[in-house]
Amino acid sequence: VPIGGKFRLIDIPLSNAANCGIRKSIILTQGKDASLIRHLKDVWYSDSRFGIFVDILSPQIAGSVYHGDADAVRQVVDRIDTLKPDFVLIVPGDHLLKMDYANFVDFLAYSNAGAAISIIPEPIRMAKHLGSLKLEKNNEISGFDEKNPDTDHRFQDDDGNNLFYASMGIYAFRRNTLFKALQQPGNLFGREIIPSLLTTTKTIGYDYHRYNIILDNIKFNIQNHLISSSGKSSDSNYWKDVGTIQEYFKANMDLISVSPRFNLYGEKWPFYTMNYNLGPGKIVKPLGIGNIKNVLICDGSFLSDSSVASAIISPKVIVDKSNLNEVLVFSDTTIHECDIRRAIIDKNVVLKNMRIGYDEEEDSKNGIVIDPDSKIRIVPKNYDHTLRFFGKSKQKSMLLEYSEYQ
Repeated sequence: VPIGGKFRLIDIPLSNAANCGIRKSIILTQGKDASLIRHLKDVWYSDSRFGIFVDILSPQIAGSVYHGDADAVRQVVDRIDTLKPDFVLIVPGDHLLKMDYANFVDFLAYSNAGAAISIIPEPIRMAKHLGSLKLEKNNEISGFDEKNPDTDHRFQDDDGNNLFYASMGIYAFRRNTLFKALQQPGNLFGREIIPSLLTTTKTIGYDYHRYNIILDNIKFNIQNHLISSSGKSSDSNYWKDVGTIQEYFKANMDLISVSPRFNLYGEKWPFYTMNYNLGPGKIVKPLGIGNIKNVLICDGSFLSDSSVASAIISPKVIVDKSNLNEVLVFSDTTIHECDIRRAIIDKNVVLKNMRIGYDEEEDSKNGIVIDPDSKIRIVPKNYDHTLRFFGKSKQKSMLLEYSEYQ
């Protein structure tokens, strides 16, 4: 899944690992992963630029289907054991953050605990969506609730706000502790493995806001002035789980804001991805019309006589005589004489003379998928409106593509 136009979500944790010196990574994929595996091999697979080793294990290679994050790790313990690590770091592939994983592992290494969980303070209303933990003064975790809105694991900050410590789904284990934990029944770390672990093994909480410090040179906007700053990056405390369409869309919209909470322009903590070797993005006005505001334009893309606001334009995109507002456009897409708002345009799409995001009935008739929670429109991969016809088989393939995207 693309993020910020030129990156893929998987580039974020792998870049964090590269930036903090972690050299061996195993990527566990889960079905319909051809595009992901192709990207990993093109960019990361044993790439000498980073001096790291990346091993990709799909369910087909492992020989069965993964039934959860813990089950996926359980099925590759032999592969992990061959690497003989002292510690094992487990990180989700759909989180947006800058994290010093090495500092997190050191936090565990310098303790007498068997495991550590990265935690973050969240408003109590979020307890129904996230695992909540009870943290003692010595950083030991003494209780865990999985997505319980009535959790007792709450506290008040200095301003009187009701908060709880949420699990970020990022874990560090001593190798033997992990292997013993995975001998217990359960396929999910948060729901099954961690609660069981707490009854037998000392587990500590790593306060992400307190301990995660990313030193960087970044550029940002303050009072309408663009400035550079060195030291602790302002997004050291940023964390976003983009596992839903709505959260994914919001995270991308933040990237194009005047002062984004997550900054892609750091110099000392860069993110790595595919280099397309294309010319820079270009804005032209042959007819002298159009306006551009808060837009990311990637290499090889053209905006011609168009008004575009709050949009991310991926590589190799053409937008001609169109109006786009709050739109994410994936690569190899052409948009001509269209009016589109609050939409995600998947890759290899052709749109001509269309209005998207205004009429649910019309959008559905045209094969546009509508996210039920956010009403964000999703134009599926390989959609070509110039064909003017969508049979049953084509419509089915679009919905399957949408399921794959989620």
